[in-house]
Amino acid sequence: MKSSTNRYLARVASLVGEHDTATAVQVFVKKSRGETASLENVARKLGVEEVIEERLPFEGGIFRERGRLVIRLNAASSFARKRFTLAHEIAHLLLGTVPGRRSTSHGDPALERACDFVAAELLMPAEETVPFIKELGSPCPRKLRLIASKYGVSQHVAAIRVRDDFRLWRCCIGRWEWHGTVKTKWFVGERRWDVAEPNTHSLQLAIDSTEPVRTTELWPRGGYNEQVWLNLLNTGSDPKTGAKHVLGLVAFVN
Repeated sequence: MKSSTNRYLARVASLVGEHDTATAVQVFVKKSRGETASLENVARKLGVEEVIEERLPFEGGIFRERGRLVIRLNAASSFARKRFTLAHEIAHLLLGTVPGRRSTSHGDPALERACDFVAAELLMPAEETVPFIKELGSPCPRKLRLIASKYGVSQHVAAIRVRDDFRLWRCCIGRWEWHGTVKTKWFVGERRWDVAEPNTHSLQLAIDSTEPVRTTELWPRGGYNEQVWLNLLNTGSDPKTGAKHVLGLVAFVN
């Protein structure tokens, strides 16, 4: 969702007369949505006649059907995923880049990144979200879950917003899965290590606890090891596979 050197967001900046693209997107989205809070209402303002949820082999998209503009969402996706997809399709409408078939074709990576950035502003408006996050105080995994829940977004989207977009948290943020082996689900922040994931011992400490677990580890970087500080939280298990999920913050010790 980074806005730098994106030609679509640069066009928005030029349109609203702002040099900074992040600020420009805030102004652009606020003006476009007006007093409407509901994403569905924003879509209807932009000409969408219906938002339909159904089983799809992809997350969703905009379709022209018999002269009608329709947004279809994958009913099997999570609530947060459907909301982000809807916001992403609305971003296409706002940017005037409705694709011929569906936006999930990813024909233009720069356009998809721009739509993701606009979608994030639709879901987590900076004007409201930044003061809320600042009021929460120092970073911790539980606060990230609270932020994600409040704005109806995934923890991944919330992590990108607080760390990369707003630059309010300096730590890296990751989510890992433990099912016999460690698997990184996502990682937000500078990847300065050869392997950016907790060891088995730290993960087990988090999995066995109902409270956040703080620990330090040595992570490999080139031919050396670098000490990092971890704040890990058990976020439950996958009911289908039994895999354990851990959310964590990573900070540099030095």
